[in-house]
Amino acid sequence: MKTTLLEPGKYYHIYNRAKNGDPLFENDQACRFFLKLYQAHICPIAETFAYCLLSDHLHFLIRIRSDADGSLYKPFALLFNAYTKGYNRHMEKEGKVFKFKLKQKEIKSLASFLEMIRYVNQNPWRHGVTEHPAEYRFSSFRATMTTGPTMVAKELVQGYFGSHENLQANLLTQVDETVIRTLMLED
Repeated sequence: MKTTLLEPGKYYHIYNRAKNGDPLFENDQACRFFLKLYQAHICPIAETFAYCLLSDHLHFLIRIRSDADGSLYKPFALLFNAYTKGYNRHMEKEGKVFKFKLKQKEIKSLASFLEMIRYVNQNPWRHGVTEHPAEYRFSSFRATMTTGPTMVAKELVQGYFGSHENLQANLLTQVDETVIRTLMLED
């Protein structure tokens, strides 16, 4: 079986979806549980620039830390396996929860990276879950805009956009999908 390769210092769009269109996150508690596992397994090896958890899929925009070593696929396997076990125990189900072991696309240009930050943060709005991205609790929009501590590398994100005000305006600017079409979620 081919292992998905991730390399130190590179930027990725990580995504996954529920198998068979089933719910991936039944409620807020499930989202919080997943994010807790993410912090334990992924934050030690990667900086997080944007994320979004929706009922049937998820997105993360990350950079693998330059000093990360070993199997960089393994923390993702541990994350998805731990969530699956907890989900199945809580829901009294068995079997796979995620459609994929890990789906990732490397982001190779700054223009694509900036559009992906917009895309991931706007995802709840784009799917009609909320009227404004700041209203949704399980995306990085609020975490990026806050002054408090978060798992999002918000100072770096703000640096890409120049200022806090420019960042907020850019996060609400319409995404140019032609720039990121090859990086977007696929089935």
